[in-house]
Amino acid sequence: MWDPEFLRRTLAEQAAETARLMAAFSTALPSGPAALEALLEPLIEGYRKLFMPPGLALGGDAAGKTGAAFIRAQQAMHRFALEVNGIALEAGKRLGEALVQTGPEAPPITTLRELHELWIDCGEAAYAAAAHRREFADAQAELLVAMVELRAGLALP
Repeated sequence: MWDPEFLRRTLAEQAAETARLMAAFSTALPSGPAALEALLEPLIEGYRKLFMPPGLALGGDAAGKTGAAFIRAQQAMHRFALEVNGIALEAGKRLGEALVQTGPEAPPITTLRELHELWIDCGEAAYAAAAHRREFADAQAELLVAMVELRAGLALP
């Protein structure tokens, strides 16, 4: 359940950041690279706040190590998500191939339940094929290690 106070603060912060960004566009800026930097800094800081939980830093202290662990976990999640997306694409391809089959070897699809069972079979076959690949195992292992590292970093006093 969402905390109404959290939502109110988030919306207020978003409104303040939007107003600050609009003010940056409306003021006279110098031309050249300095102008671009002046416009990019509020955007970069906004994204940093959005994707980096409070209390995590990128410095060399304990918070910095936790920040690095958070970034590693994000990268590991992305890598694993690509693997899972590949499985979904392969499952869809297998389903499409099964649905265009004709003749006695074609799966009988006369009900939604049979279509659902075929979809499950295609998904399981795609997952089984991917789960035996080295890239999948490496991505899954990296995600596990990164999450353990992040959890240990968040537990620091």
